Amino acid sequence: MDTEITPAQLAIEYLRRDTSLLTPAQYLKKLKQLELEFADLMALSSSELKEEIYFAWRLGIH
Repeated sequence: MDTEITPAQLAIEYLRRDTSLLTPAQYLKKLKQLELEFADLMALSSSELKEEIYFAWRLGIH
């Protein structure tokens, strides 16, 4: 059994919880965008990830 989470799985879970009404085309576009963003985040080291979280916190992004 494979227990590693992929960027695509994270993107799908994120969109599953999103309450926005999206057309199928918008959904696929958002899915691909989120997949790339999650892949970038998963490639960061621990200290780089902490910097990203702190930066988002300073901007008021939660």
